[in-house]
Order: sequence, then structure tokens, then C-alpha cells
Amino acid sequence: MTRALAVASLVMAACGAQVTGDDSIDNQLTDAANPDALVAPPDAPPDARPCAGGDNRATDATGTCFLYFASAKTRANAEADCIAHDAHLAKILSAEQNAVVRSITGGTVAFLGATDAVAEGTFLWPDNTPLTYTNYRAGEPNNGSGQYQEDCLVIEAAGTWDDRPCAPPPVNSGSYAYVCGY
Repeated sequence: MTRALAVASLVMAACGAQVTGDDSIDNQLTDAANPDALVAPPDAPPDARPCAGGDNRATDATGTCFLYFASAKTRANAEADCIAHDAHLAKILSAEQNAVVRSITGGTVAFLGATDAVAEGTFLWPDNTPLTYTNYRAGEPNNGSGQYQEDCLVIEAAGTWDDRPCAPPPVNSGSYAYVCGY
């Protein structure tokens, strides 16, 4: 008897199941109290995680859940909050996903997950993949027109994207609503 079969036999015996040593397809697990009754197979994995949380939420056609949080935070604090919700700042891969995110933001400016903090002008998602879909407003990204650093991506009321500061300064900038995704 192989070691794996021996271990399986011990586990099954502890549960009241019987092993006959027959490797044929007819070999079934049975209940020790009633050898003619088949033991039910283990439950199937649970359904996908429900899309829940945030101030607003939506799921796209691929099953990606987007959570919108209206409270303004710096990018670092927004990402930490997303992680606390077992998510990350949102990654948008298509016009359809962009429309879903726009629909839940209520016309506010909100952080998305991309940043060009590592290399100016090269935006990457939180998993370090490059953007394959973009929806920048005309003239964007522009890094604050050279007046200050804009390393974080936001979605605007119209659904267009802009680069903005990740945290203040400048005054009245760097803290926004945010969208998490999983």
C-alpha cells in the first residue's frame, strides 16, 4: 500500500468510511453503519464573493466588483482602506468598466489605482501592469503643467481621467473619493 493510500485510509477510517483496496471506478466511499449507503461528496466551493460595501457599488460583466467610497482620502489612505476591504484601488481595463465606475461615483472626482510615481508618464496599476485602456481628458496627463507633482490617476465626473496629486499640497488637492475593485 502506498503512503498516500495509507494516509487516505486512516483519514477515511476515522470518519467511518471503508476502503476495500479496489482501485476500480466502482470503488465508492460508504458509511460504516450502512455499507450500502454512499457518502455524499464534499460540498462545491462557495459562490463568488458578493459585491458588498462602500457608499455605492456595481459589478461589471466580467464579475469585477467596484466599490465607491465618498469620503475624501489621500491615495495612500484610500489604498489602505481598499486593502482592509480585501480589494485594491480600481483597475479599469475597458470602456465598459469605465462606464460602470463612472455610474457609481455620483459625479465626483475619485482615485483609481494607477500611478506614475515610479517613472513619470508611465502609469501602472497596483499589480504593476501597464494601462491597456485609457480615457484621459484632452491634454492629460500633464503632471500639473510642471507646477507640482501629479502622480495619481482619478476619474472625473464625465468619466474622463486626469493625473492629480496623491496627497496635499497643493491646497484643495490630493484628497479625493476613491473606487476599490476586486
